[in-house]
Amino acid sequence: MSLSPANKRRGRRGGARDTGADDVLCYMDQASFVGLRALGRGPALQVTWLYPHAIDEAAVAQFSERLARGLLGRLLQRSPFPWGRHRWVANPAPGPVAWFRDPLPHEFLHKLRRKLLDLPVDPERGPGWRLAVQALEGDGCALTMLVSHTIADMQATSQAIADAVAGRGIEHGFPAPSWRWSPARLARDSVESLRALPGVSRAVVALARRSRKGRARSNSGPRSRDGLEPAVDVPLVQALIDAGACQQRASDLGVASNTLIMAFVARLAFRMGRVDPSGRVKLVLPVSDRHSGDRRGNALRSITVMADPDTCRNDPRALQRDLKAALASLIRNGDDLSPLFPLIPYVPLWLARGLEREALGADLPVGCSLVGELPLDVNRPCGEALLLQLSLLERYTELELERLGGLLFIGCYRVGKQLSCTVSGYVPGRVTTRAELMPFVRDALADMDLRGTIS
Repeated sequence: MSLSPANKRRGRRGGARDTGADDVLCYMDQASFVGLRALGRGPALQVTWLYPHAIDEAAVAQFSERLARGLLGRLLQRSPFPWGRHRWVANPAPGPVAWFRDPLPHEFLHKLRRKLLDLPVDPERGPGWRLAVQALEGDGCALTMLVSHTIADMQATSQAIADAVAGRGIEHGFPAPSWRWSPARLARDSVESLRALPGVSRAVVALARRSRKGRARSNSGPRSRDGLEPAVDVPLVQALIDAGACQQRASDLGVASNTLIMAFVARLAFRMGRVDPSGRVKLVLPVSDRHSGDRRGNALRSITVMADPDTCRNDPRALQRDLKAALASLIRNGDDLSPLFPLIPYVPLWLARGLEREALGADLPVGCSLVGELPLDVNRPCGEALLLQLSLLERYTELELERLGGLLFIGCYRVGKQLSCTVSGYVPGRVTTRAELMPFVRDALADMDLRGTIS
């Protein structure tokens, strides 16, 4: 269920894998941090487990301590130079645990997200990740984990959880925080800046070529907030589908199960009115580039496919061909943005704010992350859990959502025999609550002859 070209041959434009040098952030991680500071917000991964009983505080503490000994046990430290690349430093302190002890009815569990919006995670100031426990009526509880997306993407987070559950203490070798203006730090970052100059030169040439192809859309982008504007709890709906039934339906249509899910996404976008002037849906898919021992937070690239929602409904084979072609092109040629990444350390925050729309893509993009099958240990942070939910949480204001034209993001993953699709969707003035989002999800599943439990 995952898209990953990491083991394929690298093309000329794709170049060498940017993993950063030593403890230096890769460009994708630095871009994530620049966006966070420019916009005053950034996505956090939310992982939620349900238990029919209370969780022992000692078990939660042990899970937290084990997480701190893995990939999540780090923060970034800025370079002393404005144009320098930042570095990862060790942060072995366990993340804080928030305990919400007033019991919440199970049917109102979705309201937990409202509380989580006010729990900060920050890759520089800390905490980079944290846990929360919400008591439920009937002695049950929900355990939730928030991780700054700059610290780790979904694949890295799931592996960190599995390592913690299994008790695998993996030493990643992050150095201790250092004094920013020490002679050693200045010398080291000076050398790194000189090494980056050839890449910067190539990026300037790539930017010039890109500019000649067409002027970037004018868009000031949402500005960083002053903390006074209330955040909007973007509706989230989860659809649980039998993985075997999904595979059988895909086989009947002559496509892979990934393609069937993407066809469902296209139908959902169509029903929500998230289409371009020609009626097509712009699907944006992150593609994992992670390898064994990878220390990057975001080992990702992306592909974009324009889908015809009408054709997808009855014959998604054209969509499958386009997905394969886009992935093959990514492997062979690289993506359009990677050649520009060496310029990221030189981008001022005011310009980064104006680039958000282009980075996301215009024409109402629809994000879809095909995470794939998760290790079974991911569902056992403090013993076997009843339900696992993975999603993105970001602190948007109503004005920001209007400027972006709303949003639609689907995360799909498999645990055992169960396939889960989490749908985050918002259409200004039309879809602003879970009750308004659920019928769209139900109808889009029916369009593809898929059946699932929607909650």
